[in-house]
Amino acid sequence: MIKWIANICFIGSFLAFGLGTLGLFRFPDPYTRMHAVGMGDTLGVGLVGLGLLLLSPNWILRIKLVVILFLFWTINPTMTHLVAKAGLIHGTQPVEGTRLRKG
Repeated sequence: MIKWIANICFIGSFLAFGLGTLGLFRFPDPYTRMHAVGMGDTLGVGLVGLGLLLLSPNWILRIKLVVILFLFWTINPTMTHLVAKAGLIHGTQPVEGTRLRKG
């Protein structure tokens, strides 16, 4: 039963990565593309990590996987935000009609 749940997690991660990649090609400006890839990566890595946690044979490996997931979930959205902010500061404009919040 655990292997079935892990396989469902792996399939879900494949779909998340695939939808993020589709968003990379379909969305109109760099900011929406970056959002799609960042969300797809975060969800995809989370589901892969959950599947690996379910299949891991000992606690040491599970602790390492949790630390890796925590680091990825902290670093990936932060870096995506910083790259988007740098793009705005250096003049990359979003698609026409996008409202930007000042502050």
